[in-house]
Amino acid sequence: MRWKILAGNLVTVILISLVAWFLVKGQASEKLLAGVAPAVQRSVGTLEAVRALDGDQLTGAVEDAAQSAEVTSVYAGETDSAQREAAFSVSQSVSRQLSTLQRRGRPAELVVLLNAEGRVLARNVDRNLDVGRDLRTEFPAVRQAFEGATGHSVRDFIHYGDQGWMEIAVVPVLANGRIRGGVLAGFAVADSAARMDSERMDVGVGYLFREGNRYTVQSLSVGSQREKEELVAWANSPAAGGEQLLRRSAEVRLTLGGEDYLARMVAMPGVFSPQSGAIVLKSLTAAQAPAGDVAFPVLAMMLLGIALSIGYNLFIAQYFEKPIEQIEEGLLTIVNGNTQHRINVEHAELGGIVYRINQLVASLTGEGDEGSDGG
Repeated sequence: MRWKILAGNLVTVILISLVAWFLVKGQASEKLLAGVAPAVQRSVGTLEAVRALDGDQLTGAVEDAAQSAEVTSVYAGETDSAQREAAFSVSQSVSRQLSTLQRRGRPAELVVLLNAEGRVLARNVDRNLDVGRDLRTEFPAVRQAFEGATGHSVRDFIHYGDQGWMEIAVVPVLANGRIRGGVLAGFAVADSAARMDSERMDVGVGYLFREGNRYTVQSLSVGSQREKEELVAWANSPAAGGEQLLRRSAEVRLTLGGEDYLARMVAMPGVFSPQSGAIVLKSLTAAQAPAGDVAFPVLAMMLLGIALSIGYNLFIAQYFEKPIEQIEEGLLTIVNGNTQHRINVEHAELGGIVYRINQLVASLTGEGDEGSDGG
């Protein structure tokens, strides 16, 4: 019997505790997840502002370089060879100057000085690399910057050969009211860019680009290569919405590296061609992880309840089991022929039963009621 009572009490304690645990954890998870969507929405606005500020700073720095005497002197050379030699030296200097930009912290990977037709005079990494390359025809951003009598500054993202995707600014160089050339300078969109933005906003950040009909992920702060490949697969899936990717869209859910994320796409602000975008992600899995800690005291109380239930049941079993065994032995003695035997058990709860048993035995045997009252 003791084990049936113990099992019943344990099952009751465990069931009540588990129900309480699921309820507490569920409510805690709901409250934690409720803050994810607003956080992602706020981060979208912050990222747009940060990217716009970074783009303005880059464009402003390239404008200053294009207006400097150092750059304009390149176009004073009497021969193409002299201009190319000067352009190579100046492009290296401009690259170093751009390292002072806030949140860049490194020289610009790409600085190109262009002639009036938008062809490469020199590139900072090698004096002969890309010389004569027609960037005005190749990139709409350069063509846009050179349009009109004096042109204007253009910010964009371009895929520049071995450099991959780059954030660039193109600024025409003017002399005597006409375009004499231009400066194209930019920074590679590396994983460090996404990680830096991610740390500032406490969300995951990735940068996506469209190449033809496919999307690539150039930079991602979440996980490693596996997560980047999974994001590429999602971006190119029918569920991603194709052309909607690089425009602001409703929040979406996706799974990267085994974690569930809530995400929103962000069109890059201020760029010329609509082929670049960012994604802001926040892990739903990580967000609701603290719910387990909130519900942990319920499990702790369950373990305490189990321990108390076992202890109490053992105590009660000991309290009742011994006198019941004595009563059983006494009855067995009487049944075996010792009709004068009386049960002598002192027990607060069982004393009355013992007294009535002794009365019954005396009545049936005619031996007289000599039994104890049972205490």
